[in-house]
Amino acid sequence: MKKINIWFITLVSCLSLTLIGCSDILEVQLDDEIRSEDAITDAISLKSAVVGLYDILQSSTYYGGEFVLAHALTGGIADATGFRERFTQLDNAIIPTSNLYVESAWIDAYALVNASNLILEKADELQLDDPNSKGSAHFFRALGLFDALRQFGQFTDLNSDYGVPVYTNYINANTALTIPRASVSDSYNQITSDLLKAIDMLEYSDNKLYATKGAAEALLARVYLYQGAYALAEQYADTVLGNFDYELNYDYNDIYYDEESLESILELQFLDTDGNGLTSLLSVSPPEVSANYGDFYVYMADDDDPRGDLYYDNGRIVFVDKYGINDGEVTANAIILKLSEMYLIKAEAQARQNPTNLTNAIATLNEVRTRALPSMPITATDAPDYDAFVGVLLDERARELAFEGHRWFDIVRLGRAEAILGIEAFRTVYPIPQSEVSISQGVIQQNPGY
Repeated sequence: MKKINIWFITLVSCLSLTLIGCSDILEVQLDDEIRSEDAITDAISLKSAVVGLYDILQSSTYYGGEFVLAHALTGGIADATGFRERFTQLDNAIIPTSNLYVESAWIDAYALVNASNLILEKADELQLDDPNSKGSAHFFRALGLFDALRQFGQFTDLNSDYGVPVYTNYINANTALTIPRASVSDSYNQITSDLLKAIDMLEYSDNKLYATKGAAEALLARVYLYQGAYALAEQYADTVLGNFDYELNYDYNDIYYDEESLESILELQFLDTDGNGLTSLLSVSPPEVSANYGDFYVYMADDDDPRGDLYYDNGRIVFVDKYGINDGEVTANAIILKLSEMYLIKAEAQARQNPTNLTNAIATLNEVRTRALPSMPITATDAPDYDAFVGVLLDERARELAFEGHRWFDIVRLGRAEAILGIEAFRTVYPIPQSEVSISQGVIQQNPGY
């Protein structure tokens, strides 16, 4: 997969001029010297630029690969079993400021933000009445900023000054050097503002391959959970759970086998021409990244949990088969949002709001648990208090969402990272790439401790 430059977006055109409903995307590579602000000139090129946002997400260092694996590694449910130093550093959860993954992650997030800014800027400049394109840009700007904040900002502390740079206009490299970090609270304010605008502009649809009103509501539920706005997190999770476009699959594994299954809210489509890079990291022998046996896989195996069927233990290494069983399978979609997460968000939000009465939270959690293990529901004995409930919740979230980009954020958000990983408190936030700090001449401040 090509490396994305933050100052350019790849302009792609859709075989259909209507964005929603287009499934086959024809990529048109423009001259590298064409500035992206010159590439959007009318309604058609605006829609093409929106499709380009999905292209950014497909990067082999973003949702098409390393972003998904990095958070399993630092979250303690994956092992670095190959030869790439950046994965070993992530596995140890002791990450230097020169780590190649964090350098790519910063670029990916802000490529998405800046490309979204351009779409919104051009739509206004050209006076184009296209609420779907504008709503999609708001959605993806929110996603980019959120991915930056939860990796590089102190996202659990609303009083912290260590958020991430926030800007809403399309900028060049020189301007980027002048933008300092916003506070955590201001970072969240922009993210939630964008998602509320996306909800207002987008429409409900059973198309799971593009941003929709339902996807924006689901992402907002997640954002409110991370932000600590638990009543709002529950409210938006409930809204999604009541949407008839989504339904839990009878079989947990169907979402990985069937494109746009009932449970899917938003998935990133890959074709042979723009293949998913995950199998090249997970399915070679030895794989670059494998599932951890003792702290993750063994518990599913002991319970005969069907969620463990997507892993293969060869006696030495636990292979992850969520995206295919060999590195030639490159068309598996990446799951960005799915309905089971909404149940898990609601359960956590209920427990946070009423930690002394966990009846409702346990019942909600069992909506997910008993889909996989109908004879083994969580009981009050399993979660007699809030602390025990957190342990049960983390286990269920790991089984449901492993290798989908969640685990690290879960153990940080729930205050368990230091105990689980044996790390110092400052390491619960990734370092900002030192190259970004240096080139900005200190305008972008490094996280404390690094």
